[in-house]
Amino acid sequence: MRKLTVVLLLAGVALPARADDVRLAIWRLKPLGLDAPTTERLEVLLRAEASRIRGFALQEAKQTEGLLGRADNAALLECGGETACLAKIGKALGVDKLITGVIGALGEDYTYDLKLINVAKVQEEIRINGELSGREDQLIPAIRAALYKLMAPDQLIGSVLVEVPVQGAEVLVDGKPAGVTPLDKPIGNLRPGSHRLEIRKPGLTAFQGDVPVRFQQTTRVKVDLDSSAVTGLSYESEGGDAGQVPPAALVVRKPAPGISGVQVAAWSTLGAGAAVAIVGGILGWRSKVNEDQVNEAVEMGTLDKSYENLIQRGKNLALGANISFGVAGGAGLAALVLFIVEWVGGGSEESGASGDTNNAKVEAAPGGAALRFTF
Repeated sequence: MRKLTVVLLLAGVALPARADDVRLAIWRLKPLGLDAPTTERLEVLLRAEASRIRGFALQEAKQTEGLLGRADNAALLECGGETACLAKIGKALGVDKLITGVIGALGEDYTYDLKLINVAKVQEEIRINGELSGREDQLIPAIRAALYKLMAPDQLIGSVLVEVPVQGAEVLVDGKPAGVTPLDKPIGNLRPGSHRLEIRKPGLTAFQGDVPVRFQQTTRVKVDLDSSAVTGLSYESEGGDAGQVPPAALVVRKPAPGISGVQVAAWSTLGAGAAVAIVGGILGWRSKVNEDQVNEAVEMGTLDKSYENLIQRGKNLALGANISFGVAGGAGLAALVLFIVEWVGGGSEESGASGDTNNAKVEAAPGGAALRFTF
């Protein structure tokens, strides 16, 4: 069983609610190809992020479940995702807006579809969807960014910290003045994506380049104006007024596939070993044919210098056969080790959301079976 572990750092804590905040509830993220526990943990992630967004007061999960668990709201639990039905759920919860959606996975492809329902207007206010292919580690930041696009697109920003060992250089971002070096703070309120950075000072070579900006991160850029080149580029989490909380782990698990990656590797290795063994058999057969010709010449007394090329070719064929069978034997041993690893670790389960994982390291010593040909 292939397992995917994603470690998530949540910066900040819930903001205190204000009287003019928009009342918000998150209801039932439906799993599609993901197990229910994983989807629940993703909902915990969304709640943690939503509670930090200014201008909203998020209803606690227990309160949401309690209200919808009442007998007079039982019919609402059968809602299939229609806007009118979702608006009724929001009304029963006593909120202004409701977030719901679907998060799914198929193989290495991930999809998410989140929408924000305006309860009073009974309408879908905004919908954000996207897909990722082969990038499991990007699922978490993609969902977080989607949440900000739903609730507060103006807060979907990052920043750039420019470090230049020259005083008095003018800094421009996307053609707009951003200050003069040394800058005492990062250049903020930048949308995620690529931004044009320019640094210029009379007498020095001007710098121009594109700098990537990430959501809720500060891109630290070090520039050498003498060479007009970037000498350092790194990312760090933006500091917030809300403080820090300890890291939280999120374990994302997919339903067990019919055949695991370890099994695929084991069978592939075994198949490759078999193919090499066949090649070795052909080389060994050719070597044996040459050996028979030489033995026949020895018996008839006709062996002379004209057989030197035949003898050398036979030796080369025998050497190739021996190498092929050695490689095939090593492949067989490696496949055996992979099958053992799959058998031992296939039934184990994740230990929950603690984030503790055991890393298994398998080392196979050189070896294997070989058929040796001599000439």
